[in-house]
Amino acid sequence: MDSDERAIPPEEAFSLLGNDTRIDIVRALWEADEPLSFSELHDRIALRDSGQFNYHLNKLVGLFVRQKDGKYQLPFAGHRVIGAILSGTYTRHGESATFELDTRCIECGGTLEAEYEEEMVTVRCSSCDEQRAMFGFPPGAFEGRSVEDLPRTFERWLRNAFSVAADGICLNCSGRTVGALVTDSEHFGDDQTAGVEFVCERCGDYVSGNVGTYLLQHPAVVAFHYDRGVDLSRDSAWELEWLGEDDARIVSEDPLSVEYTVELGGDELELTVDSDLKVAVRQG
Repeated sequence: MDSDERAIPPEEAFSLLGNDTRIDIVRALWEADEPLSFSELHDRIALRDSGQFNYHLNKLVGLFVRQKDGKYQLPFAGHRVIGAILSGTYTRHGESATFELDTRCIECGGTLEAEYEEEMVTVRCSSCDEQRAMFGFPPGAFEGRSVEDLPRTFERWLRNAFSVAADGICLNCSGRTVGALVTDSEHFGDDQTAGVEFVCERCGDYVSGNVGTYLLQHPAVVAFHYDRGVDLSRDSAWELEWLGEDDARIVSEDPLSVEYTVELGGDELELTVDSDLKVAVRQG
């Protein structure tokens, strides 16, 4: 699909929102949750001058506000504006904090902690300092969640971000992501044998992880755990020993291919991942 010929420069689009009244209009339409007439919308805005109100409203119509059958409502772009406001991504600066995750480190048995700084979450062990994950997290996501909710929230955020990227969609710009099995990446630790990386072809944003993180969503792995009493859609994955270990074994370098063992309760599931990230379950 070609780009819409009506597309406007980003600086012009963002400048349309640089006014309190226009933001109030977008908020009012969102709060109404139904189309509003001109008078209904005007009554909800603290601007009595109808001429000035009409001027600002017309600036938004076409991109951030839709007019249909004499009424106004939010299109997709308008809802995204509200989402950006509520998430705090552009309007808040998250306070630095450390949260205990009440989850044990598989390396030393210490407690995992999540450090939040500069809108980034780093999950590491408080005892051996082993890092488990690092990812962006908007300040608004803390709102309405207790400290007890955060471990699951952090994990689900990370897993969903990885899953979306694996499905070919960039969370940053909605562009197309391309994944690969790699052995050399600036995003991997020095002791990591191989890993999986998804890079957006448009904005260059990336998501990376070990091979186990990629396999976590595979149907065979999900079923393997479910049959042994672990529901990966509900239960935490932080304490899965196989997930925290770098268990990828290179079996071919050209083309690149690795073997991986998922172990639970003494049972093992053997898998192979090739350079195109195709997964094969190896029969024992």
